[in-house]
Amino acid sequence: MGRLGGPELAGFEEHLLVCESCQDRLAREDSFSQGMRHAGVATVLEQPRTAVPRYPRLAWALGLTAVGLVVFAGIGWRSVRRSTDAPVVILLQATRGPENPTLAAAPAGKPLTLLLDLTDLPQFSAYKLEIVDAGGHPAFQSAESPRNGRLQATLARGLPAGAYFVRLYNPAGQLLREYSLR
Repeated sequence: MGRLGGPELAGFEEHLLVCESCQDRLAREDSFSQGMRHAGVATVLEQPRTAVPRYPRLAWALGLTAVGLVVFAGIGWRSVRRSTDAPVVILLQATRGPENPTLAAAPAGKPLTLLLDLTDLPQFSAYKLEIVDAGGHPAFQSAESPRNGRLQATLARGLPAGAYFVRLYNPAGQLLREYSLR
């Protein structure tokens, strides 16, 4: 309506860029004004207009900033949501005999906690754990200490879909066991 100027106008425009309620109200007011103009009442209501400075660069910058914040908030929310998911626990055990062992399976992309059974293995204060994909490329490595005859390793981000081999080494780097994980 041409009544604001300077800092008041800038604050109003910034608010109008982000407030849907005010945007809707402004659209209704514009619609009403258009109807009044077409009815011939506008000549009585209109006041002389002064030049109103516009801030298109500021509007674009604020709009892009808002879009960027929404995108980053979405990414942050996804990572927080992932990190708060309880890990899926997978027990890896050595099997013997002619029976075909069942492959351990885990959901792709979910946090995992691997429990490796250390039965019949030499006892060490720490073991080296390595996970490689079907092509032998490392996907995870860590050094873990045993607890209650088991070794536990948590993969906060999980693994992509595919076939993996979980390898357990002694501190000197000798392979002790290898497990399949799908």
